[in-house]
Amino acid sequence: MAPRVSAALALALAAVAVPACGEHKAEHSGVGRWTFASTTLANGKAEGRCQPTELSDGRKAMWCFGVPPFKIGGRLTEIHLYFKGASDDAPLIEIQLQTRGCVEEELDHWMRSNFGPPFETRAGRGYWKNSFLWAAALMPSEPGRCVVHFLPLSEGSEIERIKQE
Repeated sequence: MAPRVSAALALALAAVAVPACGEHKAEHSGVGRWTFASTTLANGKAEGRCQPTELSDGRKAMWCFGVPPFKIGGRLTEIHLYFKGASDDAPLIEIQLQTRGCVEEELDHWMRSNFGPPFETRAGRGYWKNSFLWAAALMPSEPGRCVVHFLPLSEGSEIERIKQE
């Protein structure tokens, strides 16, 4: 009788596991531990150096740099964070990745692996979008350097500015 119970249990577990295989991968709301849903200036200050800046539309913001880098492909990538305001609870409004010595194919592969195929491509650029964020990968933004901008969908004016660059 024990083999029958095991077979029935195996069938039940398989039936539960099948829907999980068909589920879509969760959408990213940021990059790594930096997310538009929960990262605040207090998090940026804890990881890097921050200083006041002004956005192109005149809003005051905080720019955090010197954040521990990570690798895309075999290249170290700098992380720059921008926050809406100067209070510790100011929300994250841009994640900018900068890779020197960028290999465009590595960056494109990393973006596609994490965010799926771009919804639009142009010479040297790819654009991604999901329910949480919009991203532009400039490959290269200047010789030997790639920049990727990640912004929450609420940052329409900054998204338009980046599209026009």
